[in-house]
This record gives sequence, structure tokens and C-alpha cells, in this order.
Amino acid sequence: MKRLLLFISFCFTLFIIYFDLTTGTLPPSHPPATTGQPTVPASKPASAPSADYKEITMKPGDTLLSIIETEKVGSNQPIETIISDFQSLNEELKPENMQIGKTYKIPVYK
Repeated sequence: MKRLLLFISFCFTLFIIYFDLTTGTLPPSHPPATTGQPTVPASKPASAPSADYKEITMKPGDTLLSIIETEKVGSNQPIETIISDFQSLNEELKPENMQIGKTYKIPVYK
């Protein structure tokens, strides 16, 4: 009887490990921007000047934030505004999908 209980426990443990690795037990994470949706409409008037942009070619190690900091084109804007304006200028491209050697439009704020 102990062997049967041990075998069932072992099989159950293997099933739990398999299920956790393939499906997972954590709920899907939502991007933090969903909690900031009320600020997006408020930042839309601030993004109106985003028609102005500067084209920059990516170099190794560059990120959207590092470009914003070095070029001083939007350091006083919230990061959510910068990201949404960047995506609207670059055909909904996410900043994490930027590639080295390609040219992107970076919003300029006045």
C-alpha cells in the first residue's frame, strides 16, 4: 500500500511539473501601460507637437531612453508619452524591437 501511495505521489508530482512548464499556473501579465490609460488621454495634447521628429540611426547599445537623454529631445516628458509618440511615428513599432543600423523617428518636444 505504501508503494502504491508513493507511486501515485511521484506521478502526480511529475504531472504538476509538466503542467507548470507547458501551460503555467500564473495569470498572464498585463503591460503596466494598462494601469496608466487615464494618463494617456491627458498626454495626448502634449503629444500634439510630436509631429516634429528627428531621424536617428541606431548604434550598438542605443535604446530609446538613451537617445532621448543624449539628444535632449524630450527629457521633460513622461516615459509613457515618449513611447506612445515613438510608436505613432514609427508604425506602431515597440522600442524593444529597434534594430542596429536602422533609422527611426524620435519625437522632439518644445
